[in-house]
Amino acid sequence: MFNVLIRPLEVNDAFLSWKWRNDSDIWLFTGKKPDRHITYEIEKEWIEKVIEDSSSKRFAILVDDKYVGNIQLTNIVENESAEYHIFIGDKEYWSKGIGTLATYQLIRYSKNTLNLKEIYLFVNPDNINAIKLYERCDFKKVNDDIKMSLNLLNSFMPTVSIFMMVYNHGEFLEDALKGILFQKCSFDFEIVIGEDKSQDNSKKILLDFSERFSGKFKLLLNEKNIGPQKNQTAVLENCTGKYIAMCEGDDYWTDPLKLQKQVDFLEVNPEYVLCFHKVNVLKVDGEIVEDFITKVPDNYESIITLAKMGNYIHTPSVVFRNVIRKFPFEFELSPVGDYFLYMMLAEKGKLKYIDESMAIYRHGVGIHSSNSIIKNAKNSVNFFICLLSYLKDDELKKYVFERQITATKHLDELIASEKESFFLQIIKKIKNFIKMFKI
Repeated sequence: MFNVLIRPLEVNDAFLSWKWRNDSDIWLFTGKKPDRHITYEIEKEWIEKVIEDSSSKRFAILVDDKYVGNIQLTNIVENESAEYHIFIGDKEYWSKGIGTLATYQLIRYSKNTLNLKEIYLFVNPDNINAIKLYERCDFKKVNDDIKMSLNLLNSFMPTVSIFMMVYNHGEFLEDALKGILFQKCSFDFEIVIGEDKSQDNSKKILLDFSERFSGKFKLLLNEKNIGPQKNQTAVLENCTGKYIAMCEGDDYWTDPLKLQKQVDFLEVNPEYVLCFHKVNVLKVDGEIVEDFITKVPDNYESIITLAKMGNYIHTPSVVFRNVIRKFPFEFELSPVGDYFLYMMLAEKGKLKYIDESMAIYRHGVGIHSSNSIIKNAKNSVNFFICLLSYLKDDELKKYVFERQITATKHLDELIASEKESFFLQIIKKIKNFIKMFKI
């Protein structure tokens, strides 16, 4: 398993790439072998020239942070098309899927950053392995010479979309992004981030990472603050992968095989819709400890247990099937998004728990952690009303209601402090539910 990334080509890459230029094996099928011996000085001069060329974009391919080859776009016609090229110079990494994973990222960069409609290439008909690579990436043969083309408007979808919401997470954001970027996977993934007009340096950090690791990010940079509910829905709707993995901007992953393990499980167990795992907790004093916040029950797999017990799933541990095509209005109104989402998913399949810590949850730094007791109680009641409005099964409603009334310890204080007629109407609705369920 490898961690494959692409980044902009640098002059210092000439220290390795000049040797590759002189290896006849590398150019065996391309027909583009240099017509002279390439020295380090010649290669360095060439890189200095091409990285300044506005009609091309040149990238280095990194495998586990090791430079192994180049991938590039040339003859760029703005908002229209470009010609694709790739070579793996380090022969240790031939026939290991590196080219495919790098190509996926270049395709995403072409589509999302350059807004191109098409990329095309020319390949030697005898280079069967290369043709198979391009076909895996949805390139189609145009003629027998062989020219191949990829329509970016209808191009491939990633295996995993990583969901992240960011608001004033600058202090923690690099840890979160590095934990994602060091994942070792046999499949492609994208990182979809909704940045909600932070007041700190969050946006700058995201832009810097997006430039350094081309083709990995889809940034939704809100021009004004839209709030967590709308931001959450926007990010989810932009996740196009077969699976969605979650990581908030103040949490981070610790196992480089986390995504691979969870996707492998879901691939062979179609009756499961969501996979989550154990996390460790980072306390405000910097100590990392075992999870003291949640307890996963023995019979955790079903929606009935989730309704009865409440949320026992940490957000940075979740990978789920992308099966919800339209989010209900109750979800968009709910001040609590994660548990609501898990309930919707649990209607469609079972939940799987992996008893292995692969992420860190930061305790005491989130939005809800900074709220007053009364505000959290108000959010809790609002969430409760939204979820009950959404649920159609009376048994599930009863379980949710019983648990919510028990959990809302500060309801009396909340009623006493609330003067708005709208919220008083909500309290009356709660009383009606009590009467309905005879609790």
